[in-house]
Parts: sequence; C-alpha cells; structure tokens
Amino acid sequence: MDEKDTVILRELQKNSRISARDIAVMLEVDEREVENRIAALHAAGILRRCTAVIDYSAAGVDEVAVILSLKITPERGLGYDGIAAQIARFPQVESILLLTGTYDLQVIIRGQSMAEVSRFVAEQIASIDGVRETMTQIVMRTYKEQGVEMSRPGSRDRQLITF
Repeated sequence: MDEKDTVILRELQKNSRISARDIAVMLEVDEREVENRIAALHAAGILRRCTAVIDYSAAGVDEVAVILSLKITPERGLGYDGIAAQIARFPQVESILLLTGTYDLQVIIRGQSMAEVSRFVAEQIASIDGVRETMTQIVMRTYKEQGVEMSRPGSRDRQLITF
C-alpha cells in the first residue's frame, strides 16, 4: 500500500459513490490504474465494503440501538477472539470493539424494538460461556455516524422507547 492507495481509501470513505475517473483526476493517473488499485485493495481485505450511511430516523423507520459493554473471561489459547467471533455471527451485531478499562468488549446492537434487543442480549449474548457481566446503554440519538453528522437543525424530537 502506498500514498495513492491511501488517497483512494480516504476518498471512498468520504463518498463510496465517487467514480474511479474522479479519483484518477485527483491522483493524475489513468482511470484503469485506479480501478486496478481498488480491486487489489478489495482482494487484500483492506477495503472491506463500500456502503451508505443512512439516517433511518429521517426516513421514519423506528429502530433501537444499544451499546453493550461486556466483561469477559478470555479463553485459553484464543483470548478474547473466540468470544468476539461467536458474537460477530449474529446479524443484530453491528460492531465489536476490544477495549481497555473496566469492560473488555463493546458491542453495538440494533433491533426493531427494545423488547427484541433485550431478549437478544439476555438469550444470546449473556448466555455465552465466558461472558461474566453485561451493561446495556440505550442510544437516545445519533449525532454523528461514520464521520457524517446526523442531527437535523431544529429537530428536537426523540425516539419513543417503551419497556
């Protein structure tokens, strides 16, 4: 990976729909070179996916997100990786981060209702061998997601959360 690859990655991260032609103009190279570099970044597992950042609340779609902090007993020979891999297989799990401090893992989970997310945490996550403690925080509002500001000026409404 070189400086050109770094520029390509930054531009794709800012706008996944940017064309290879536009990037080629920025880099002063041939469009085909940019396409080849993007393909190589995919093949190397560096560029995992080009995606959109969606403000579901602006689209009127109700969704619940929680931040789940976990205390873990590391597995012999695997450390935290084995438990993280078990958790990663669930489609409700958006991200998993290994942390320093009081908790070991931070898991972002999304669902259609608080009841659905609560059931998922209790039945699927808390029951995993090695999970010693969970702390769940409800996301009340997202102001910035993947570098994109999500709040709308003048909008002070909050999502209704029922238990």
